[in-house]
Amino acid sequence: MSAAKEHRYLGNPTRKVDGLDKVSGSSQFGADLTLTGMLYGKILRSSHAHARIKKIDTSKAAGRPGVMAVVTGADFPNLAHGTLACVGKRSFEMSYLSRVIMAREKVHFHGQPVAAVAARTLQEAEDALAFIEVEYEPLPVVLDPDEAMKPDAPLLHADLFTLSEGGVAPTPSNVAWHLEVERGDLARGFSDADVVIERSFRTRMVHQGYIEPEAECALVGPGGHITVWAVTQGIFLHREELSVLFQVPPGKIKVIPMEVGGAFGGKEHARVSPVCVALSRKCGRPVRIALTREEVLRATGPGAATVSSVKIGVKRNGQLTALHSRYTYSGGCYPGAPINRALAAAIAAYQIPNFKVEGFDVVTNKPKSVPYRAPGGTAATYAIEATMDEVARALEMDPLQLRKKNISRAGDPAPAGGNFDAIGFEKILASIERHPCWTIPLTGHNQGRGFALGFWPLGSGQAHCQLTLVSDGSVNLTLGSVDLSGTRTGFAQIVADELNISLEEVRVITADTDTVGYTDGSTGSRLAHDMGTAVYYACQNLLLELKQRAATSLQVPVEMVEYGEKRFSARGFSEGSLTLEDLARASFKGGSVIVAHGQVTQLQTAPATAGHVVDVEVDPETGKVKLLRYTSFQDVGFALNPTMVEGQMQGGATQGIGWALNEEYIYDANGAMKNATLLDYRMPTALDVPPLDCEIIEVPASQGAGPYGVRGAGEMGIVIPPAAICNAIARATGVRLTELPMTPERVFWAIQNTGH
Repeated sequence: MSAAKEHRYLGNPTRKVDGLDKVSGSSQFGADLTLTGMLYGKILRSSHAHARIKKIDTSKAAGRPGVMAVVTGADFPNLAHGTLACVGKRSFEMSYLSRVIMAREKVHFHGQPVAAVAARTLQEAEDALAFIEVEYEPLPVVLDPDEAMKPDAPLLHADLFTLSEGGVAPTPSNVAWHLEVERGDLARGFSDADVVIERSFRTRMVHQGYIEPEAECALVGPGGHITVWAVTQGIFLHREELSVLFQVPPGKIKVIPMEVGGAFGGKEHARVSPVCVALSRKCGRPVRIALTREEVLRATGPGAATVSSVKIGVKRNGQLTALHSRYTYSGGCYPGAPINRALAAAIAAYQIPNFKVEGFDVVTNKPKSVPYRAPGGTAATYAIEATMDEVARALEMDPLQLRKKNISRAGDPAPAGGNFDAIGFEKILASIERHPCWTIPLTGHNQGRGFALGFWPLGSGQAHCQLTLVSDGSVNLTLGSVDLSGTRTGFAQIVADELNISLEEVRVITADTDTVGYTDGSTGSRLAHDMGTAVYYACQNLLLELKQRAATSLQVPVEMVEYGEKRFSARGFSEGSLTLEDLARASFKGGSVIVAHGQVTQLQTAPATAGHVVDVEVDPETGKVKLLRYTSFQDVGFALNPTMVEGQMQGGATQGIGWALNEEYIYDANGAMKNATLLDYRMPTALDVPPLDCEIIEVPASQGAGPYGVRGAGEMGIVIPPAAICNAIARATGVRLTELPMTPERVFWAIQNTGH
């Protein structure tokens, strides 16, 4: 099977199959849930960014009207360092996650949970928080990752020892992990260079910006069985984390997924539901907690802040000779910054004979960072691509031609080992080179055109689904994956095409952990790639089962049975046939139910590549940057649904634009977030974003990556915008911005300080 096959639905724009449910309000999100006897929970949060908890007294709160339960860190197991939640082929450190959920001996960021109450009404729960007495011993605060790495910096964790290729450090520090990737002779590479450019960059913490209020519910029933209504990207990881947190077998936990109103990586791990479980354990009633927007921004996990330096050596003819880059990622208060994939993304676009890339995962007194759409890739790409533009300027070379000379192609070595298979950079550059967004010159004052490339390795994992034939010939598709980006529609398209039925005859069901086989989370742009392949396999298995039954009825060998237009017939026989509905009805009249499964354990990954071109106009008197035009070129392998793919490209670009120009976490000297509202944390609006043009490039992934050659489309869009916009501003003003976001204030002072 390949993208070249004639399809009725695949490859064609198709409306969301659940669109009506979403716009009519019938889809149920976490905040919509109401259960009989349900209590309302509220969380008390730390007023310090770093402090020792000397005493917590909840007795007065427990006696308040309507209060049914109060919990603190003492109601959670004290997990030892190295306790893991193992799910699929991955494992996650749980001792730190348990403290993010509820602090114990110390608090490590302003807003960290220290206690929670459940009451009959929300007002009673809120009132009770004021009666919880907490005595703190304030400790020195460290907010900057460079400062945190110094030997005399305040130590956040006495049990945190740097892990590197040399092993584990003998003394604790704020550096959790030092990772290095290198090839060739770096010193020789720089000595061979005619031009060497070195730059440094900074980015701030940013939030995923999902719009729904975070809300989850839990009920601990008879025998300790736990049911959770979760807003999660992965029901099985959620179950495993609850199992470890509460030391309950996974078989006694049921996770029911609610609709997810945006996640972008921020809802991969358990956050609110463990507190609901702890409260429900005490009172035996369902407990729901809904966070305010301030709580979401202050304490649910932003993307990491970074400090980067890049040094590039190049020949006069544009041939790269060497690169040394260093990335310090602030993972917030606990380890887990995404340095591994960031390093892979940083240099994969180019063939550089001598390079060394270093990454540091550093803890600071800020909320624990979590994945945010291509986690780590945006900051790494910003540093590399901005420096590449400086190289082009130093050589007086067209920036596209510089990339073209050094780009990675099929068969070239990949930075982490092995070789690239099918990869789309050449086709992307060729498309840009002839596109009006590149060929039509700018004519206005203070205008500039920026260009940048990006790479993202994408993910792959396990997927399971089930197809059940209904008596009328329609099909139910049951999945273990949560829909974050319209994937139900894509999977329905696969079923409709492969079974030759209408889209209306396919019903897609998102199941709970008791109902469907293990499936990895909806992360890493992997659903169309992994689950799409599992759905394809389920269709083939269902067709095989149907052909075997038809062969029995038609009294011919199964290899003679043909299927088309919802009808089974024997090749070479003009008489006798069975419809799909005939077989379906027969299975409900004494025959066995027709069910087929599809499963994927590990596909070959299919990396994503893209190029963005942006035109800007900069007002030198105010520093205001206006986007005039934005065009994304992205290799998606094969667009199952071009409308959905364009939505992903545009959504990623919009978030990247916010990261580039407006969005940042702002802290005072004591570590308290100063802009924890959407009035002050400014995400882009329609007034900030120009029309986002999309050029879908299709270079099918290798056969080992699935039947359609699909590449994930979700993450790539956010990787490039800050770099492309930074390059455009530099072309418009002659000034290189080295810190995100590039706010009017920063742009203005950069222009003033250079005299432009």
